[in-house]
Amino acid sequence: MTASGVRIRAARAEDVAAARRLIALTGSGVTLEDRLSAAVSDGTLGAAVRKGLSGGEDALTYELASAMSQEGEGTVEDLLVGLTCVLVAEHPEAGVVGALLALPPARVLSHAGLPEMESLLGLLQVIKLKAVAVDPAHRSGGVAAALIAACRQLYTQLGYTLLYGQFEVGSGLETYYRRQGLTVLPEEQGVRLTMFSVPVGIHTAPTERFFVCDLD
Repeated sequence: MTASGVRIRAARAEDVAAARRLIALTGSGVTLEDRLSAAVSDGTLGAAVRKGLSGGEDALTYELASAMSQEGEGTVEDLLVGLTCVLVAEHPEAGVVGALLALPPARVLSHAGLPEMESLLGLLQVIKLKAVAVDPAHRSGGVAAALIAACRQLYTQLGYTLLYGQFEVGSGLETYYRRQGLTVLPEEQGVRLTMFSVPVGIHTAPTERFFVCDLD
């Protein structure tokens, strides 16, 4: 809980509209897609996260194996939704004033030149902080910092090893992210993934920069 009494928690069905509105405020083109909004509402978003928190890393490995197996109950797409989190910051009087979206970078990993098994295992190791947004009236109360800290703690508990994200060059956000304990990479430097059998990297457009954080 922040000094202003804001509480960080997982989004619920009644939070979807507020979360979508807030995430759209980032101006980065990131949205809370319909499929993720629906998953928040029906309880499937974050399902694997909840199982991992209660059953440990073995529970997550089981979820991955089930998604990969033809006889399993789910699919890889189901697993991705289950590993995604939408956190909200709830003010005691103003309601939801902040939102955060984090998810495994499945498309990036699948195109990284890794063996298929390793790219799937990477879904349990690398998480992307896709968006964090706070209502303009509450931007000086440490809400974004609390959301980021909660996200880091959550995926650390699940055994993830790396969190990363990106932002526009010239936005001035590098100072803010450094204050949150994140490492801001130099312009045009990609994210190096060293946890696989072969080193691979994540790259972006020259107009964007990465920030990273080791989760251990």
